[in-house]
Amino acid sequence: MPHEDPNHLYLSHAAIRDLADLLTEIPSLAEDLEDAVACRTRLGDPGLRLSSRSNDQPLPYSVGAAKVRDHLHALLVSWTRLICEQRALDYAGPTSTPGLSRWLHRNLIALAMTEGIESAPTDLRSAVEAAERIICPPSEQIPVTTDALESARRAKLNASGISTLAKELGDAFKSITPRRIQTLRDSGRLAPVPGPWSPDWPEQFVVGEVLDAHLAYPARRRKSAEGAAAPHRSRLRIEVTLVN
Repeated sequence: MPHEDPNHLYLSHAAIRDLADLLTEIPSLAEDLEDAVACRTRLGDPGLRLSSRSNDQPLPYSVGAAKVRDHLHALLVSWTRLICEQRALDYAGPTSTPGLSRWLHRNLIALAMTEGIESAPTDLRSAVEAAERIICPPSEQIPVTTDALESARRAKLNASGISTLAKELGDAFKSITPRRIQTLRDSGRLAPVPGPWSPDWPEQFVVGEVLDAHLAYPARRRKSAEGAAAPHRSRLRIEVTLVN
């Protein structure tokens, strides 16, 4: 039985914030998953072929990555359908994973007010972590040489790809996340590589420029005390924006 809330929410304010953060990551994560499904890598040459005496080539398709991609997509579809069913709506938005995640982000409070959505934050975090393991599978720690670091610095990747790469470059860069990169961009500390870009294609950045900006402009540490922030959190504005 859901906890009674004066705004009829089935999720706590903290859970809503967690969902908002996760949904924001989905568009770029979905692009990386598609690369994983097709056995491509952003760091490699898309035209690279392994030399072999045989004409046989490995099938460019990852079954494991496809299962994770399809599960993430099905999760977003189920929530969108649940909102529409409970509010008698006909969904006319985009059907791609990035499109669904953006629609759910815009209708986050409607999602929180939907009965049966209590496990959504846990379910989505599990799906995102599974996707991240596919994109950057656990491996043995390999020392980062000067040549390897210089090569990485010249690479051009989207925010999600840089965040994944940064985790391999030492403690100083482990806090580089897609949100951190967006913050540096919004504050004018960082600029994306010039386009043109297709509408749903994430911006790319030069890795070295992101690393340098991250070190030059340290992120503010969040206050550990909850007391100062609590009064403001209790005033979370409730808006329901239903997009047909």
